[in-house]
Amino acid sequence: MKPLALPLAALLVACPSLATAAEPIPLRAGPLDMLFDADLAFLRYVKVGPHEVLRGINAPIRNEVWGTVAPKVFHLVVNDGGDHFEVTFDVVCREKGLDFRWKGSLTGTAQGEVTFTFDGEAHTTFKRNRIGFCVLHGPSAAGQPWTLETVDSKKSKGKFPTFISPHQPAKNLKAIVHEVADGIHARVEFEGEVFEMEDQRNWTDASFKTYCIPLEIPYPVEVPKGTKISQKVTFRVDGDLPAYRPPGSQRLVLTLGEKRTALPRLGVQVSKDAPELTDRQVDRLKALQLDHLRVDLALSEDSFVKDLRLATAQARALGVSLHAGLVLGENPAFEKLVAAVKELKSPVAFWLVTGGKPADFKLARQHLKPLAGKARIGVTRRTNFVDLNRERPTDKAIEAVSFAINPQIHAFDNASMVETLPIQGDAVRTTRQFAGDLPLVIGPMTLRPRQSNGGPPPGALPTDVDVRQPTAFTAAWTLGSVKFLAEAGAHSATYFETAGWKGVMDADNVKGRPAAFPSRPGRVFDLYEVLRDIGEFAGGEVQQIDSSHDLEAVGLALRKPGRLRVLIANLTPKMKTLSLRGLGNSIKVQLLNSKNGLEAAPELPIKLPPFGIARIDGTED
Repeated sequence: MKPLALPLAALLVACPSLATAAEPIPLRAGPLDMLFDADLAFLRYVKVGPHEVLRGINAPIRNEVWGTVAPKVFHLVVNDGGDHFEVTFDVVCREKGLDFRWKGSLTGTAQGEVTFTFDGEAHTTFKRNRIGFCVLHGPSAAGQPWTLETVDSKKSKGKFPTFISPHQPAKNLKAIVHEVADGIHARVEFEGEVFEMEDQRNWTDASFKTYCIPLEIPYPVEVPKGTKISQKVTFRVDGDLPAYRPPGSQRLVLTLGEKRTALPRLGVQVSKDAPELTDRQVDRLKALQLDHLRVDLALSEDSFVKDLRLATAQARALGVSLHAGLVLGENPAFEKLVAAVKELKSPVAFWLVTGGKPADFKLARQHLKPLAGKARIGVTRRTNFVDLNRERPTDKAIEAVSFAINPQIHAFDNASMVETLPIQGDAVRTTRQFAGDLPLVIGPMTLRPRQSNGGPPPGALPTDVDVRQPTAFTAAWTLGSVKFLAEAGAHSATYFETAGWKGVMDADNVKGRPAAFPSRPGRVFDLYEVLRDIGEFAGGEVQQIDSSHDLEAVGLALRKPGRLRVLIANLTPKMKTLSLRGLGNSIKVQLLNSKNGLEAAPELPIKLPPFGIARIDGTED
């Protein structure tokens, strides 16, 4: 990434677009605006004026291991009447022995009622965990009043959970009526199956998901060939509706606020793809001014001492501490671990015991406490926040709490991954409700789930590798992640690996990569530049920045005495023009091509390419 000069000293990182999908189709039903993602048969971002009514509706086919079968959409027909519409399409979901096809119909009236129908048929016999509609209420619904109607025609009043609910907040649903804003209510009705709700923020998805087929019913279930499934979802809005304004008429504005928090201590994982670091890679990693290196040790496997030895050597070379995740297994060799730590003098700052069993933590603490020194002994979860939320630690001897994050449990497209960013902050704030003031050690952060489902077929990527790792999209996503974790008060965060195809740079000595992810020795990934820009402010503070559209652009304001750096990420595959407000008269922005300073304007105009990043550096009198 090469910086380019911009007016008023914005440093622009120009990055290529990742836009390969079809443009979403804008639709209007009276006062309601929405987008239809024809690639995924996904209705998204239903709004009345500036208020989100629903985050989306889709109909995923989940196989017997909870894999989502990718849909292929055919025969799309859109009849757009301006303030009303009708959309029809066919969907084929096929993998291995599973073949399910459905016809979709989406209609919207000028009175503001939308109906989505699903009529499907199994073309083979297969096993499924779920088939049918998922209705997503967005995170703005948190804390909003609702009225639930169940299948037995009973009604009850309550609220969407404010903090992330570990278990289903609503079951046996026939309809949900909820308050969108003062004087505006939305009603959603379900037909064809029994529906229930889960708080998808547990997986950092940005929604409360109402799905069909309750989880208490045993699964997987065999679906015989010829089985037909029909469902329908209808929704509408009522009340004091705002005057209609076309979407996109609001300006994109970022505004500095007053609140400040500590910048989390940033680190990376030891790489399994490139375990040996070259001198050039060490120098590059030092330039990131990292706080720590993360290593996971499987104490029931013979290899863990070698892994600790490698991590210790790398941590010393980088001048950082270690975060050690401990996977106990059936026969944890604590004596070997203690002996290795004493021999190597490993600079461990955090011992993090994986899993939710209280006995595991007690056993680990018993062995580690005598040699821990200043190191803290805590607990972690390897997969997602949900594992921590459902098995909340209670031992008062716990000194830190940790959980991993990845944005691709339920959806895999760029837009859905961007939606997860603010929810990372929600996970931190929810953890505070039961962890108190303990350090929240977040990570590892990975694009894909960390478990690899065996070796990939020839020419394919492993399941824990994402082809987007080196791209501008991941750089923008990482900047947003640091922003929301920092503003929520995370103690530290671990991102990706040192090098390799899950790293911050390419491996130097790897051959035989799939064509989708070729090895390019010496290549630095785009996210490396982001971490380097942030690393210059290690030990500093983050000043809150609010975005008028935080799914389009976000900002991270970094402060040290006398210095300010603002990093702004375009989170979309389109060129964006925005304004930055609130720099104040005391901030002088330095032009890149001049030693002269100039006072910041009331609004700093910035243009960003798809997934581009701007950097504004300033000094304060």
